[in-house]
Amino acid sequence: MKEGTESKDGQVETPKVTTKRWYVVRTYSGQETKAVAYLESQLKDSDLKEKFGEIVIPTEKVPTISESGKKRIKTRNFMPGYVMIETEMDDRVKAFILSVPSVISFVGPKGGPSPLRPDEVVRMKGRIDEHEERQATEVPFKINDKVKVISGPFSTFKGEVSEVNEDRLKLKVTVTIFGRPTPVELSFTEVEQER
Repeated sequence: MKEGTESKDGQVETPKVTTKRWYVVRTYSGQETKAVAYLESQLKDSDLKEKFGEIVIPTEKVPTISESGKKRIKTRNFMPGYVMIETEMDDRVKAFILSVPSVISFVGPKGGPSPLRPDEVVRMKGRIDEHEERQATEVPFKINDKVKVISGPFSTFKGEVSEVNEDRLKLKVTVTIFGRPTPVELSFTEVEQER
């Protein structure tokens, strides 16, 4: 049974077994991108480069609806202040990561590196990867908000939000029709926040 493959010069190469594991480091909130950029730029010229795999900021893309009713895609960090790093951990790697500006510590006992369990990695990576399919929408409206209807049969009416249905992207707005408060169902795109 062969233990490796033969290289061009006739020597037997043993297949590399990766010992990289995922670790989480704490950064100052809002400094995640800066920490990753610095880490990646320093790794380019470092002999530690081979010890690193992926470096990920846990973000997701969320469709949002602005106050004017326009749909936009917003990138949101679902774990502010944290960065995930795949690496072969040793004392040099640990010191290298901790020397990065904006990095506070590792997530682990007493701020030391503690690898994520495989199920945690799957859950975190799955959430990052599913952002393309995610249909959650950040809702700019809440109950008791004052809104103005901008389209449809109730255009120019003003009212107050009495119910928010995030799944259907609908609102129940109480408007005054013929002197009586009347609840009407409207889509998010038919109203805007009153200024």
